[in-house]
Amino acid sequence: MRKNALYKNGNSLSYAMYGDQNGYPILIQHGLIASINDYHLFKCLLETGARLISIARPGYGESSPYVMKNIGEWADIVSVLVDELGLSQFDVLGISSGAPYSYAIGYKFPDRVRNLFILSGTPALYNETVLSFWPYPVNKNASITEMQKLAYELFFSHLPKEDLAKDEIKDSMMNHCFGIAQDLKLRCIDWGFQLSDVKERIYMRHSKSDDAVPFITAEITSKLLSNCQLEIRENDVHFSQEVLDDFISTVMKGYYEK
Repeated sequence: MRKNALYKNGNSLSYAMYGDQNGYPILIQHGLIASINDYHLFKCLLETGARLISIARPGYGESSPYVMKNIGEWADIVSVLVDELGLSQFDVLGISSGAPYSYAIGYKFPDRVRNLFILSGTPALYNETVLSFWPYPVNKNASITEMQKLAYELFFSHLPKEDLAKDEIKDSMMNHCFGIAQDLKLRCIDWGFQLSDVKERIYMRHSKSDDAVPFITAEITSKLLSNCQLEIRENDVHFSQEVLDDFISTVMKGYYEK
């Protein structure tokens, strides 16, 4: 069930809620190519009776293509939704590109966030040491327009029609790939906060075989956090339903089962 909250001059923040509305709330921070319609990914979590709130970042789906100054501003946007829903305490699950935005929420709400769960997360690319191990080209001065063109060419230009019809593709391509473009730009510049100032318990899992996010960048990132438990896997892929199910079952599920 999609809904919209308004923030800053009438911009729209699209979100979807699933599960038991009286259950413990978990804010879902999606990956680079994703849709808040993808509730089927979280079947294992829904079975616990948790309340899932999946939020579309600016430019994705029905969320307005609002230009953020840095990743930290995401928490200011989400604060409107947190207050609107009356969330006094909640957890955060960040998958892949959702990781930096999860940390931002943790930084903003130290008294409300209980746990941060990070699966195959994008690392602290604002840190020059981490960035030195990043295998992809980085242009910190690139415009959103330039990044939109890059996003389309990288991820969508050669997809068959049947893939273009999928929710995660359609929502990610909205506003000429604005959401992906902004993510690619903001992840490599100053986030507006330091990871050392994020004090919540953080459960991070990363695989040495991750071919999208090098393990060493995750390892360094985990050491920048003051309260992080890094679980190392040897042969997991970056993301799959199986990998997500196992993370939920072995790391998260016990917090929500009644």
